[in-house]
Amino acid sequence: MTSVHHQEQFYNNRWQDFDFANRLKLARCINILNGLLGTKKVAPRIIDLGCGAGWLTSILGQFGPTVGVELSRRAVEEAARKFPHVTFIQADIFTWDYPKEEFDIVVSQEVIEHVDEQERYLAIAHDLLQPDGYLILTTPNARTFYAMQQEQRESWSRQPIENWISRRELANMVKRYFEILELKTIILGYGSRGSYRLVNSRRVRDILHRVGLASAYDSLREHFGYGLHIMLVAQKRNRH
Repeated sequence: MTSVHHQEQFYNNRWQDFDFANRLKLARCINILNGLLGTKKVAPRIIDLGCGAGWLTSILGQFGPTVGVELSRRAVEEAARKFPHVTFIQADIFTWDYPKEEFDIVVSQEVIEHVDEQERYLAIAHDLLQPDGYLILTTPNARTFYAMQQEQRESWSRQPIENWISRRELANMVKRYFEILELKTIILGYGSRGSYRLVNSRRVRDILHRVGLASAYDSLREHFGYGLHIMLVAQKRNRH
């Protein structure tokens, strides 16, 4: 197990040179905001777990009082300077004396794959929420990552902990704490092994585009799990 100190040092270095969010982050952000819209919450209290540089936290803070929690002290200090309209807390989520049932929405963008205790992470998200609260989560889709060429996969992310999970694995963990409202994959076009070679074929998509079926085909690809990331919206259920 990678030590918390090593992880904090890694993220201190990672976030000191943070630049503009890229296209993939924009796509995830759009899906997270759509998930937020679907909750129908007005001015919800939001917590962004593992908020990194704080850019998403700052956007969420336009819709309700928002808190970002991050392991890296350097990231928190910089985010607090850039985005003073939201609150940032430096903490290890697993040792933090976190408030119970204080938030309407927990957002988790690309975090659960970087922790060893994934079920405990979900339990903490559950405990942070009000009884009718929502979890909005994205994480890499293990199926797609293992369909990439090895060089591309290994260069994707070199964080201290990389525990990619499948859609089924995530669903099985989440069901203990939440009722799943939406579970799909997002961001297409990655992966070239096995069935991905055909599914992501440019020739196939060009043919479907010419006959007006490209959008329907993309929806099917997302539904059947060919997206780069998993997108989850779930509502808190009472623990027994």
